[in-house]
Amino acid sequence: MNLRQLEYLSALAREGHFGRAAAACHVSQPALSTGIARLEEELGLELVRRGGRTAALTDEGRAVLPWAQGAVAAGASVTAEAARLRGELQGALRLGVIPTAATAAAVVTAPLLEAHPGVRARVRTTSGDRILAALRSHELDAGLVYVDEEPAGVAVTRLYRERLVLVTGSGRIAPGVREVPWTRVTEEPLCLLTSEMQHRRVVDDALEHAGAVAAPRVEADGFGILLDFVAAGWSTVLSRSWLAGRLLPDGVRVIPLVRPAVAPWVGLVTAGGPAVPPLVAALRASLRGVDVAERLGGAAR
Repeated sequence: MNLRQLEYLSALAREGHFGRAAAACHVSQPALSTGIARLEEELGLELVRRGGRTAALTDEGRAVLPWAQGAVAAGASVTAEAARLRGELQGALRLGVIPTAATAAAVVTAPLLEAHPGVRARVRTTSGDRILAALRSHELDAGLVYVDEEPAGVAVTRLYRERLVLVTGSGRIAPGVREVPWTRVTEEPLCLLTSEMQHRRVVDDALEHAGAVAAPRVEADGFGILLDFVAAGWSTVLSRSWLAGRLLPDGVRVIPLVRPAVAPWVGLVTAGGPAVPPLVAALRASLRGVDVAERLGGAAR
């Protein structure tokens, strides 16, 4: 058994397809198939149920998978630690971010990238639940998610509070109005994120506290799409920090939402446990003394 075979199994579980898994591991498909077959032979178990180019793990394969993923992650950490000890920290930090924290991703990674020229960042936007699952399966190194209710099994560093605002056409709210209650949201032609997104759950909870219920006619999985709908005459609820530095369409206003006051915490989450991977340790160290809210232009205070 070797780490390469365990990497093949992890990639196949993730991709569900021999060709894509082989491409992810930078090997030919026959090499990947042979490596997994030899692993099965050594373990005396059928790990993969084959169906042409597609594949699914057997019950035994799913039981072995977390150990394989952990071993692959540990191997990468050994390599990274050796590079760190030589003063040459290298590798790719895999960061997952919820859509509302997309702007913060650059702020959070900048100190690390400046301090370690050999480090790269791979950022992907997805839901908070998927980020936490990917952390536990070692597919991500870190994530930016809401952390008011601290997720179990991960290390949490609170970074900034998010302020939510109504984004709407300037003609829909009187010019002198500087803030509106959450109940006003339900009076708008509404577009919101989809229900699996943490931001949407924050919005729904705020409306529930105000005695209202959201009934959006449009749902999307990204803020950029929502902003396009706002330009076409709709209204939405966005994060002020996400809007920082972005040009808004003509005729669009950003109005703070009050009653109730909603300011959820966004934080950095990494895998729990005493053994901290070198890239994660370097990321945490690089953020000490960094005021993320200030670097976001004060929009998240």
